[in-house]
Amino acid sequence: MQSVYKLIRLNRVVRNHRIKFAAVLLAHSLKLRHLFLRFDPVMACNLRCRMCYFSNDEYVRQIRGQFSQAEVERIAELFFPLTLQLVIGCGTEPTLYHDFPRLVRIAKRYRIPFVGFTTNAQMISEAQLGEFVDDKLDELTVSVHGVRKETYEHFMSNASYGTLHTNLLALERVKRDKRSTLPRLRINYTVNAENLGELPEFFQAFGEYSISALQVRPINDFGGEYRTMLRGEDMAAYSAIVRELGNECRKRGITYLANLDDPQFLEPNTTSVILQAVRRHITPQIVWKPEFDWRNESYGDFCRRTKWSANLRRLIYSDMDAVKRYNAGMWGEHSAKYDVIL
Repeated sequence: MQSVYKLIRLNRVVRNHRIKFAAVLLAHSLKLRHLFLRFDPVMACNLRCRMCYFSNDEYVRQIRGQFSQAEVERIAELFFPLTLQLVIGCGTEPTLYHDFPRLVRIAKRYRIPFVGFTTNAQMISEAQLGEFVDDKLDELTVSVHGVRKETYEHFMSNASYGTLHTNLLALERVKRDKRSTLPRLRINYTVNAENLGELPEFFQAFGEYSISALQVRPINDFGGEYRTMLRGEDMAAYSAIVRELGNECRKRGITYLANLDDPQFLEPNTTSVILQAVRRHITPQIVWKPEFDWRNESYGDFCRRTKWSANLRRLIYSDMDAVKRYNAGMWGEHSAKYDVIL
């Protein structure tokens, strides 16, 4: 299992929030790598997936922008020396950014231990996949919303099931030709009541690919066209299917991530309470926090100006109710709400 997944599992094993925040404070004070960056270089997507906010016309009209090359270098200077994990592509489609493989090269220049790239794999060429291999991208995550062609193309509007498989085959071929195990392939399957039933067929459709990790992600309401979350009557089937899929992943040596405890997101997430303290979401619209004057001040200066260390110390001595208030909102309450089962 890759080290980043071991760290996620450790986070769930260590239940004491005081220990977690103390570890973050120590890493921050000693300028050790501890940040988990989610980096969207361009605010756009080529698809209109029905479960995503990009299927909401009002949302699409409100978001604009992309980083210039100089701004990317500035972001790298500010954050990359402290970054433990960088994922390029969090809420948008990074292959729409000009020369997106260059982003991986910049990250590797700063020796970030884990660099991932998340995409719908519709607009990536074999040559660009080759660049990923040459630059030693650690993980390529591909979003999938259906096992069968008709379901996939229904929920991933404007996508081609054939193109998906063509590009997955291209990745296999490039890695084989270059004799590389990188990038490892991760599949994120967003599950709802309508595509749950075909999930047991997953390896019939995708078993030929060298998948390193599989995550089953129950739908959450992100303001898209389709917002029907898993219902009570779906829970028995969901539990059985997810567990059986886990057995198959075990046989194949695949890291498996799934939400077993609360797939309907009824309870706040208390296992990932430090997420807000280590996560840095960076987009052309906002770089971590609105008050961060990132073009003119350093990361350290901003932390000192906002008394970031004192904030972490308060969280160490706070009770869980105060920590929950700190984590209020979508990212704090439900993000990373899954188990690393294998």
